[in-house]
Amino acid sequence: MTDSTSSSSRDNPWGSFSPVMPAFIRLLAGVIVLVVLEAVVLGFPGIGQSISGTQFSIATLAVFIIGLVVTFIVLKFGTQISMTVHDNFKAYRAWTPVLAYFFQILAIVILYSVSSGIASPYFASSPWAYPLIFLLLALIPTLKVVTNVVHVLEGQQSHKASQN
Repeated sequence: MTDSTSSSSRDNPWGSFSPVMPAFIRLLAGVIVLVVLEAVVLGFPGIGQSISGTQFSIATLAVFIIGLVVTFIVLKFGTQISMTVHDNFKAYRAWTPVLAYFFQILAIVILYSVSSGIASPYFASSPWAYPLIFLLLALIPTLKVVTNVVHVLEGQQSHKASQN
């Protein structure tokens, strides 16, 4: 007599997290590869020289481009992770908007930090405007997640009240 749960746990080392792991591994691998690429590129000789006619260097442009790709990877695979959690874990279905929100805010923070080197010379006369743009950009997913969580929790409360 064989135990089916023990053979399935040997075949699947991630257990119940197996649906989430492909997107998580893609996210982690993509970010690691791009961070290593950035470290290599920033080690090139002469990378700190300014681009003629502009106020920023080649290194600033390289950091911006690589950071932009990291932002899209975090946004894409973070969204995949939250959708996979929503589809496969019914107990956490109400909290998947918060998980998606985390990845959206993380992408906005990454974009803010990598674009500051290029954008800050243009906002020298009003330095408050650059962070304000990203604050307003972050309000969009914040309002969306608050609305979704409130609707889900209100739906659960009304469902519990109707059962009583």
